[in-house]
Amino acid sequence: MAGRGFADRFTKFPVTASEAPAPGISTFQAPASDAVNPPVDSSSEVEVTQFPVWLYPPSQWENIDLISYALLPAIGATVTILSFQVPLGRNGVIKAIANNFVGGGWVEGTGDVIWKLLVDGASPPNANSYGSIPASLGSPANPVAIPGFRVWENQVITFVGFNNPAGPDVGVVVAGQRLGARIIGYLYPRDSEDSDVWV
Repeated sequence: MAGRGFADRFTKFPVTASEAPAPGISTFQAPASDAVNPPVDSSSEVEVTQFPVWLYPPSQWENIDLISYALLPAIGATVTILSFQVPLGRNGVIKAIANNFVGGGWVEGTGDVIWKLLVDGASPPNANSYGSIPASLGSPANPVAIPGFRVWENQVITFVGFNNPAGPDVGVVVAGQRLGARIIGYLYPRDSEDSDVWV
């Protein structure tokens, strides 16, 4: 083999099995299958059956995506922009929200108009930041992701707007403006919850 030419040594055809390797060239020996894939001790395996349902939707999830607009109410009054009741046998998670103002006479962030995202008429548990929203959180066309909060069967989720007389301009004079809101999340069967889930 030492006398083979370049074309012979670098041919696309393999060397026949009967030919010995050139001096100084070692051949590859495949390790035993046990060395590559050693047997696994089944007693040490951890079985993961499902991710927490409040972090990832389970297989039987259902979408929540609600959007609505309402006319700006009179100064000192509140309007329900959208409302949703969690169905029996379902729990869920709200993962993104949006609210906006359409029309004139309002300055972003002043507090002359306040949005409130409520669960059963109060701020969502552990999500008190949404009980008084003085500015647009994205828009219904481009909602913002939030850390999320959980909702339970029969709870009523409402997004309301308040024309605030305590704002710097004592509210917004009504002239056909509209308030928008959107909530996005998912529902799942209540029995997907662990029996010892912490709320």
